[in-house]
Amino acid sequence: MPSALPLEIKQNIFTLSTRTRAAAVNHLTISQEIHSCLEQLVYRKIVLHGEEDARLFLECLYRRPMPVSFALQSVKALSLSGSIQSSTVIEIISICRSVTSLRLILTTNEYANNGSVLWRALDGLPLQALVLTIRMQFPSFLSEYHTFRNLSHLELNGNHFLAEPQEELEFFESLTHICVVLNPHIADPQAVILLISNAQLQLLAFRVEDGHNAVDEFLEEHGICDHRIVLLPFQLPVWGELGQGDMLMWELAEDRTKIPVPQNHTTLDRHRCLPLSTIQNAYADYLDIAKVPELNPCAVTRRHRRRLVEKARTKGPQV
Repeated sequence: MPSALPLEIKQNIFTLSTRTRAAAVNHLTISQEIHSCLEQLVYRKIVLHGEEDARLFLECLYRRPMPVSFALQSVKALSLSGSIQSSTVIEIISICRSVTSLRLILTTNEYANNGSVLWRALDGLPLQALVLTIRMQFPSFLSEYHTFRNLSHLELNGNHFLAEPQEELEFFESLTHICVVLNPHIADPQAVILLISNAQLQLLAFRVEDGHNAVDEFLEEHGICDHRIVLLPFQLPVWGELGQGDMLMWELAEDRTKIPVPQNHTTLDRHRCLPLSTIQNAYADYLDIAKVPELNPCAVTRRHRRRLVEKARTKGPQV
């Protein structure tokens, strides 16, 4: 007996209930009429960890009748992490030419001295969002590549990006959201000030490895206070198996900038924070994991610091 449910509702049900690769494989065999929809779900956002995973993905693609055409039409987001050979990374990027969201968290040292092969591979992608966690330099000639002129969201995870002013960012004409590591012991204040002077940026997210106290004091010491600043934990979020949450961190951080800050607060209170627990709980639904208690250690630290200041004022000078 044929099902009375419209095809669109069936597809929506299976799409919402499919969160892992294993579930996707099982659902692909249920019905031919939903096969195409689920296949799009599986390939739209690809998450690969390690060389073996990456090679298996390429093997699956090459078994299709028209692998290049299929990848071009299907893959829109891509996450590559772990130890993946440079040749494999370039091969995947070269075949997935329609990727708009790319995340490279690689442990290889192959790009440390010369990353030009990677930049050339990226140049042909219509990227809008890019996350780079790779041992490599950020060269001045990046402004010559078209890819970086189209980026709206850029995350660079390395302690030395703010070690000197990065004037090349002025050539990133579409950039509105940026996330970089702010280490107060390494960062050049002028580099931070130059970054903040970019009026087109809507979000300035700084990843902080240690407590926020040192960063707060660094910003206050150099008179840096901007409503677009959001402090993030150093830990990187993990996408779901099917790429869920590829833009979630940006959305959470942007929401923080919309929270009003009382004007009578001190400079140290005007830099919003996005706690790790908030990020973990936002991803919990994607990853099918339990949520954790909400905790903002930065807010706790600031309250403690204000109590110390108030206590000192109350006691007054010692005679």
